[in-house]
Amino acid sequence: MGPHDEVEEWIARGILFGEQERYDEALAAYTRAADLAPDLAGVWVLKAAALSELGRHDDALVAYDRALALDADEAPVWLFKADTLAMLERYEEALAACDHALALDPTDGEAWQVRGAVLTELERYEEAVKAYDRALALDPDEGDALVGKADALVELDRYEEAIAIYDRTLALDPQDEAAWSGKGDALTELDRYDEALAAYDQALEIDPESDQALIGRADTLASLDRDGEALESYELALARDGESAWAWMGKGSVLTALERPHEALTAFNRALKLEPESERGWFGKAVALAALGRDGEALAASKHALKLLPDDSDLWTLRADAHLRLNQTEDALRAYTRAATLDADNAWAWGGKTVCLYALGRGRSAEAQKAEKRARALGLTVQVEQTPSGGE
Repeated sequence: MGPHDEVEEWIARGILFGEQERYDEALAAYTRAADLAPDLAGVWVLKAAALSELGRHDDALVAYDRALALDADEAPVWLFKADTLAMLERYEEALAACDHALALDPTDGEAWQVRGAVLTELERYEEAVKAYDRALALDPDEGDALVGKADALVELDRYEEAIAIYDRTLALDPQDEAAWSGKGDALTELDRYDEALAAYDQALEIDPESDQALIGRADTLASLDRDGEALESYELALARDGESAWAWMGKGSVLTALERPHEALTAFNRALKLEPESERGWFGKAVALAALGRDGEALAASKHALKLLPDDSDLWTLRADAHLRLNQTEDALRAYTRAATLDADNAWAWGGKTVCLYALGRGRSAEAQKAEKRARALGLTVQVEQTPSGGE
């Protein structure tokens, strides 16, 4: 057997092992072929694919670069490289590789689709929609491109358009789990909760382990105040993926609603280990700590949350309540005032401001009278004791 024949034999073995999902053996075969023919670009591509199947994306990237160094004009290899970079969350580089592939072959619908997916990860949703449109111009019935475009439209708050595209996708393939899950998300945003639940249930019938459907269903149940059912759904999602910060935060929120603050605090702490700068996580932690009567810690958590959500009226109200319980009345007054300024319809903030002004002996001031009047107009009756001093 000559050297060329030996290389072909190792490549054939690698392909056979790959078809059998024996990727370690496929990699060994391709490595042997690459050792024998290091200047054969196709061997490096095959080796990279095997490495990707083994989750060794950094090593796969090195192999793709070896292939491109030998032949830089292969559009599919640039696209494989883009996929690998996306797996590594190196999205700007993935976009550049995708654009290189499209420069070589602008009629590659898959490349336009990958470009749309990468742009979505970069939160460049308008551009993502345009990329998916280019893919769909080449193949109007491509399911992944349809779902990708609809997902980007959801991010742009264009929910009705998204639903129409999900429905089109499902007319082509009723078993498309991603389309059912995406439709559920869009319906939830429109407060069409019953329809959303039906969509998530369809998705879970197709794939009982769909993270998107499990968490979306739990979020929707929580929106309907069906907290016990929501908790079960979050726990199912976490059993599937214990590293989902969103699921931990959702679980924390429903545990708070169920008046189980100790467990809620544990859930929010787990979420914050996964996403240390999550505004929802810090806000939820502050609420749980306040429910436990740990107001000093609640103030610390809310301070962190305010760095992320400086203009959230509810957060300022939570902070004001904690100050008031700690008899820090001036601080509470400032926080209630800030909350009412941010949201003139925050009845609790106006009521809290009224209480603080009376407690500070300023109950007869025009400021106190205005605050009390506004609270009552919003449906909140404020119980305060008249204070003779400090009036204006």
